[in-house]
Amino acid sequence: MKNINWSKQHNGVIQGEYSDVLRLMPDLKELLETFPDNPNDFIWDVKVHMLMPNQFPCIPNWHRDMVPRDENLKEDESKIDESKPMYLWLSGAPLTLFKNKQGNEYEMKAGAWKRFTQRDWHRGQVSKDFTWRGLIRACHKDLGINSKSVNNPFGNKEPLRRHTQVYVDANNFKW
Repeated sequence: MKNINWSKQHNGVIQGEYSDVLRLMPDLKELLETFPDNPNDFIWDVKVHMLMPNQFPCIPNWHRDMVPRDENLKEDESKIDESKPMYLWLSGAPLTLFKNKQGNEYEMKAGAWKRFTQRDWHRGQVSKDFTWRGLIRACHKDLGINSKSVNNPFGNKEPLRRHTQVYVDANNFKW
């Protein structure tokens, strides 16, 4: 598989169909062919980050993705469907930490698809270097997400990602 030059990519894709990713980011085609499931059953997010030391490319606190909520926005464990997976792929550090059922932390592997569910706790880690990093997340459509109904406050009909945020610790961040 060819090496992807993440510095030559645009910001990515936000909640697009598989065909959107192939159209907007054709350099990912060979990588996406290694996806371990039917790619058309998923909604895709691709994020490209240009990171500096002490920046987090994703949420630094422990959290879970796509957990169903009740009318008061409280997580509803009874509606979690572990049969419908999500997948995460990272080009390199900083890597995402996960917790196993015993609560032990482990770091996912770069360059490999990580299958997880709504029950899996995970968090981002801080970048130690100046680096480019690619993230791909695929969420099964039966989890209630699709490219037409997703929360889209910008009214963006095109899944081309317009920006990619980072998180910083204000207590030790310097410009």
